[in-house]
Amino acid sequence: MQNDIPLASVGRPPAVHPARSGRRAACLAVLLACALPAQAEQAPAPPVAPNVQEAPLPPPVELPAPDSRPDDVPDRPLTAAEAAAIALRYHANVTAAQAGVVGAQARVRQAQAALRPTAGIGAGYTRSDRVVSGGGSGGSGGSGSSSPGYSASATLRQLLFDRQHSRDLVRQAAAQERGATESLSRVEADLVLQVKQAFYTYLQNTRLVAVNEANLRSRREHLALAEARLKAGVGLPLDVVRAKTAVSEAVLALTTARNNASTARVSLAALMGLDPRTPIQVAESSEPEVKEEDVNALIESALKQRPEVRQAEAAVEASRYAVSAARTTNAPALSASAGLSSRGADLSGIGTSVTLGLQLQWTPFDGGVAAGRMAEAQAGAETAEAQLRNIQQQVVAEVSQAYLNLRTAEQRVATAEDGIANAEESLRLASGRYRAGVGIFLDVLDAQAALLTAQTTHINAVAAVAQARAALSRALGAPVRP
Repeated sequence: MQNDIPLASVGRPPAVHPARSGRRAACLAVLLACALPAQAEQAPAPPVAPNVQEAPLPPPVELPAPDSRPDDVPDRPLTAAEAAAIALRYHANVTAAQAGVVGAQARVRQAQAALRPTAGIGAGYTRSDRVVSGGGSGGSGGSGSSSPGYSASATLRQLLFDRQHSRDLVRQAAAQERGATESLSRVEADLVLQVKQAFYTYLQNTRLVAVNEANLRSRREHLALAEARLKAGVGLPLDVVRAKTAVSEAVLALTTARNNASTARVSLAALMGLDPRTPIQVAESSEPEVKEEDVNALIESALKQRPEVRQAEAAVEASRYAVSAARTTNAPALSASAGLSSRGADLSGIGTSVTLGLQLQWTPFDGGVAAGRMAEAQAGAETAEAQLRNIQQQVVAEVSQAYLNLRTAEQRVATAEDGIANAEESLRLASGRYRAGVGIFLDVLDAQAALLTAQTTHINAVAAVAQARAALSRALGAPVRP
């Protein structure tokens, strides 16, 4: 058959005519000769500048200072203890609690008056006119007479016996005075804790401002590096865009941190009893360490020292004296009196008399007044004892929670310190690789963000330790005044 292919030619490449092969080689040479000079003469393309906006850093927002500040408030950085001392002098809650103590002391004096002798004096002048009238055909008139009178008196009275009724009232008032004093201590302790928590919050925010300022400087350095690499032709426009975006984010974070610090300063000034606009600076401060590890020992100490417990114990004591006084509501009361009185028509003819006497007062049937007072006093005593047990349970819970919070916060500080060291090393490696041209800019941004997070975590942990120590000191009932 004509279409059959010889077996010898199977698997061989088709033959190429020598003339055609020469023409193809010549054309390829011409094309290469034309293309190579054009590529050699073409200049590298200039870097493309990205069109992106960078947010400027606005100035800090400041409040106008008040016209004056107290003379005993120093114009320098304050420690936490100094801020608490100022609050104890100026806060309105302390003033109100001090007034409560004065009122309780006055009630004690009123109750004691029943046991002390009482004296009174009096003087008077009287004039009586007598009019005599008469009638008749002659219309005769009448005549009258007048007699003036002078009087003076002095009395002395002393309670002799009332079955301890008045003494129980005095003891009740004295116990209430002790309760008012412990209430003052409680108000002071609560205020000191609030001031210290606000102090360390303000200090925490000022530290965060410094960290965000450092972050902004670092972001700007990275932006300058990205722009320099772009101009050198070895960087990417996207790196510059990302760098400027990171700078804008750092500006926003710094602005937020500044605002948080300003609001924290306002809160601290208000808790100190000052004008909230008062500029306050805080110094580096810390609370003393709590080295006691026995929680049961801490709880026992708190149950003895906490002003709330002592206030509740004073209320229980006062309620018991109230019950005792209610039992003797209608008890016989014996008192002695002495009197001196004078009376006469004129000052030269005044006659004087002396009076001595004993008075017994007893109401055996009072219509149920004593029984009602007794029931009321007994109910008050049961309420006071229940409140004491409730407060004791609260103290145990507060000490336990404060201890757990402190130990956990201390552990967080140690972990956060390791996090900062690792983040700093990661940033150093990422920056070095990017400068050497073997790393990407996104790794630098991620490392810087991780460092900011680690520094923020560490600052928050340090503030939490100080606040937890202050809370544990309050839970233990440590004295707030030197």
